[in-house]
Amino acid sequence: MKIKLILEKKEKDFKSHKMYDPNSDEVIDAEKESDHEEYAEKDYIHIDPEVLRDILKDEGGAAGVDPFLDSDDVDADEDEIKSALDAMDDVGEHEDGDYILGDDEQILIKIIQEEIYFVLEKRKKRKKKKKKKKSSGKKDACYSKVKSRYKVWPSAYASGALVRCRKVGAKNWGNKSKKKK
Repeated sequence: MKIKLILEKKEKDFKSHKMYDPNSDEVIDAEKESDHEEYAEKDYIHIDPEVLRDILKDEGGAAGVDPFLDSDDVDADEDEIKSALDAMDDVGEHEDGDYILGDDEQILIKIIQEEIYFVLEKRKKRKKKKKKKKSSGKKDACYSKVKSRYKVWPSAYASGALVRCRKVGAKNWGNKSKKKK
């Protein structure tokens, strides 16, 4: 009952607002909390990406966070601005922390670099999986002695011989005993 009341209150307190696709011209109106959550999962942002691009162009193509914070057109905190800029494919972050508006060639290079990174990471994970094989049983003197005598390893005959060897000991196994008549 309390959960239902909390959810109803949350829906009542929700204010309709616009959400923007950072990499296209698509704009939607989030009328309900469920709309907001759906488009947030699709990486939609609350700041108009064209406004952010215009600020970067005004700054000569590169800027830190301060021009965005000082702008009257952007009503967001620093973390929200950074996440919006990170979501935009045509904006990259310089190693010094400035955001740079890229052209088509730079975007293509960024995509290629991400794909190469993805492939290399996949390869690393595959190598790690191959290395993690479990060891099978004890590797004692009987194991070595029995394995050297059987062509097919592992096999039912070899496994039986290994059990018999461990019962009598490696020194005693394989020695023929003379039977009395």
